Amino acid sequence: MNSIFLTGLALLLSLTSTTLAQENQKPAQPLRDDSEIRALHNPVISADGAWMAAEERSDQGDGNVRVWSTERDVTFTIERGQNPRISRDARWVSALLKPPLEDSRTARPKNTRAGQTLVLLDTRDGSRKTFDFVLSHDWAYSHDMNYFASHLLYLQSPETKADEEGPSKDEATRPAKKPAAKERKVGTLHVVHLESDNVVITMENVMEYATHPTTSRVAFVLHDEETGRDSLRIAGFSARNWGTNGVYDGEKIEGLCWARDRRAIGFLDSTETTGKDGKRRVNSALYTWQHGGFPGTFTRVDTPQ
Repeated sequence: MNSIFLTGLALLLSLTSTTLAQENQKPAQPLRDDSEIRALHNPVISADGAWMAAEERSDQGDGNVRVWSTERDVTFTIERGQNPRISRDARWVSALLKPPLEDSRTARPKNTRAGQTLVLLDTRDGSRKTFDFVLSHDWAYSHDMNYFASHLLYLQSPETKADEEGPSKDEATRPAKKPAAKERKVGTLHVVHLESDNVVITMENVMEYATHPTTSRVAFVLHDEETGRDSLRIAGFSARNWGTNGVYDGEKIEGLCWARDRRAIGFLDSTETTGKDGKRRVNSALYTWQHGGFPGTFTRVDTPQ
């Protein structure tokens, strides 16, 4: 009796171990076709901690920017948004829109104008403002009428001939040209008072701009196509600080960097020459500007070579 029981038990254990081994050898089951994976990227949080936003990416279509209140049960979505940013007063969440996934697989757009659509979401009620052909944007603030007013600064690409006439047959079939790695973008700088939608500054042929982190001032580089030279303008854009603070004429101005706790900015001015050997040579100088009446003081701070 005992021998029969032991034999049966051994057979059962053998079958069980064989089944487990076969299960372990089975390949992992793939996800169902209707499964979707979503991941969050590029999280940002407002200065007061009341709002967070992140880019939500999907493996089956267009991603979004999701916006969450950390204090209330409130969420918003910016469809096809990417790289969210939150204004210092936490009222606005900005995101640049990606083209629809289907459009990215088809032919070139109707015109060759650069930039993306910028969306601003108002966290008070979820309403939106949009701006087209945006190359870059930044936030700025002014202290007007006893409150802080938000300003949007954005660089918009210039209009092209194709905007009115559409691309020619050759342009429509020609592959898109990739910009050079160091190509400088030129556009129109807009400074918008968001509370009133009033455009307080519009300036064409801007190559670069930078806003002071605590005062309502912006520095921008204007390019003259005829002479090939640049000029730096420093301007205030609030009622308390309006007008030009400084002007500097140079060759190739770039690298604008504001001092946070002072009304001062540093920048580079470079000259380019081509030697007899055909090689390109760049000679750069470092300058600073200190506020102190018009046009202010521009000083070279590096040691001339």
